[in-house]
Amino acid sequence: MKQKNKIIGLCVFVFVCISTLFRWYVFEVDAKTNLILALISVIVLTTTIIFFEKLYAYFDKILPYDGGIVRRLILQIFITFIFLNILTQFIVYMAIHIFRIEKVDSLVHSEYTQLAQIAGYFTQLLGVMLMNVGHFTYYSLQKWRENALKASNLEKEKSQVQFDNLKNQLNPHFLFNSLTSLDSLIQENPPLARDFLQQLSKVFRYVLKSKEKGLVSLETELEFIKHYIGLLRTRFGESLQVKFSIAEEDLDLHITPVTLQILIENAIKHNVINENNPLIICVKSEGNMLVIENNIQRKKQVESSNGQGLINLRALYSFLSEKEIMISEQENIFVVKIPLI
Repeated sequence: MKQKNKIIGLCVFVFVCISTLFRWYVFEVDAKTNLILALISVIVLTTTIIFFEKLYAYFDKILPYDGGIVRRLILQIFITFIFLNILTQFIVYMAIHIFRIEKVDSLVHSEYTQLAQIAGYFTQLLGVMLMNVGHFTYYSLQKWRENALKASNLEKEKSQVQFDNLKNQLNPHFLFNSLTSLDSLIQENPPLARDFLQQLSKVFRYVLKSKEKGLVSLETELEFIKHYIGLLRTRFGESLQVKFSIAEEDLDLHITPVTLQILIENAIKHNVINENNPLIICVKSEGNMLVIENNIQRKKQVESSNGQGLINLRALYSFLSEKEIMISEQENIFVVKIPLI
């Protein structure tokens, strides 16, 4: 604020000096009268700037720049110009009729009056326009700084959310269940155990590689999730069914890593899965959205659920897309729609 006031003060000083020199050189106004007119200019400019600051603050409340830059600037210029004219006429009238300053009176009624008035109006209009443009430039600069700081903070938060998601999703329960299944397979079916171990290594390799990526292609995510489902099928068999219906043109669109893993794990965590009650998950693309649906057969008690999975996922996508994640229930079907980027 102090720096801003210094700049305004400097502008007033420069403007008064230029106008004083102009009067002396063009109209040959004597030093005493020129000094009086310079004082009048200082009073007029200072009062106008104070008025403009009040007007600016008032318009910030009723007509912010976001609501229409051109309309606001035109109104500000018009109102400030009218105020400046009225104030100038009032001070000149006071100087002539109240304080009886004859030099001002003779200057006003001299042969240069009409030309001087036109030059004065033009100068006032130019000054008002420069003042408005200056304030708008200052506003834009402040807004840019705020947005840059906000973007920086959001980027940090996004990175933190991504890191936490990637770090926490393949939780100890999944690893424990996978190792238990692997132990059984080694004894009962060594070839299948080898295939299981290969898929497990691909799953963890994908997660490790994705830590450095904000987005991956939908095709890449689908390749990963099929390995992940292969591991789950070893545990659940035909009780877990995952169906895909993805349009070819959507495969090049992007998604944040392990999104599908989070949603599938969420469905498994909250629903009963057995031969009599198979969990059916459908993954399909609709326009620029990826839709994940599953039938609802809720568990009475859900272990190790803090309810943060979908919340964190929604927060992450709020940084990546203008579209929000949509979550709904439709006739015993749980639906999550993810924007494709």
